[in-house]
Amino acid sequence: MEIIRPLKFGTLSLPDSESRIVCRSILLEILGDATIAVENGNLAGVTGLFWRYVSLSLATLYFPRTSLRLTANGVTDAGIVIVRAMDGPLFVHHRRRKVEVARSDVIFLPADAPSEIILPEGGRFDCAHLPSYALASMLEVLSPLMMRPLAADCLPLQLLTNYAGYLLRQEYQSEEDAGMMVAHFYDLLPVLAQHVGKASPSDSPRNRLASIKTHIERELANGSFSITDVAEAEGITPRAIQKFFNREGTTFSRYVLGRRLSLAKGFILAEGPPMPISQIAYNVGFNDLSYFNRTFRRRYGVRPTDLRRLATANTG
Repeated sequence: MEIIRPLKFGTLSLPDSESRIVCRSILLEILGDATIAVENGNLAGVTGLFWRYVSLSLATLYFPRTSLRLTANGVTDAGIVIVRAMDGPLFVHHRRRKVEVARSDVIFLPADAPSEIILPEGGRFDCAHLPSYALASMLEVLSPLMMRPLAADCLPLQLLTNYAGYLLRQEYQSEEDAGMMVAHFYDLLPVLAQHVGKASPSDSPRNRLASIKTHIERELANGSFSITDVAEAEGITPRAIQKFFNREGTTFSRYVLGRRLSLAKGFILAEGPPMPISQIAYNVGFNDLSYFNRTFRRRYGVRPTDLRRLATANTG
């Protein structure tokens, strides 16, 4: 019977160069190719544990107690990464989102996208990789967990982290025992998602749509933001967002276009020194002035420049 043992490293106080090699090889399994920038430039003395099973990888790294930045490229597998810092807060920069996670709290991240993780106080860093094939039947269910801090005192989360800690700290397990523990680990994920969903006041369609619209308002000036960005911010799927707007008789794209045109109209009619039409278009998220002029005229029956001329004549 195959025996599965955790890898223990750093007991001989590795120098900086060797610490970096070990950390990089372990993080490669979980976060993809990664580099670590340390405030004092020295990563010597890192210790930790690494445990790997066919459907789960776990690691605990004890970094020096100094500020460090971990930049990772992501893995090719579109699974989930779970991270937490145990000796201070954790800051995650993922695509255009920045999330602060309190000490001991947890965040779920997409595994296949680049991310930057900052530990201002260094110390213990826990991470796990859950491959996509092991999550295939529950990805939709787990969407409420993505890219949001989860409190350490959440009972299902405590059970989940206890299972991970057990696997890392046992001297060895038989393959049968390891498989059973990993199965229990995955069984807890839908329980955690359900718990988080029930605790969220934005679960009701009205509150959730209001939250989505608030996020859209913050991003209107960003011409490249998309429904995928909003979905990640809200912890739901793009399809779910489309359903919310379908209930209002519109689509995500039409709603965003309408808000941008309305905002542009307000700028054109505003009192004070006139802002160039091209600048207004850019400020409300249009990267193509011709497209802005066409859609504005289609919506309001007048070109932006003519609306300004009419408004100026009426106030003159």
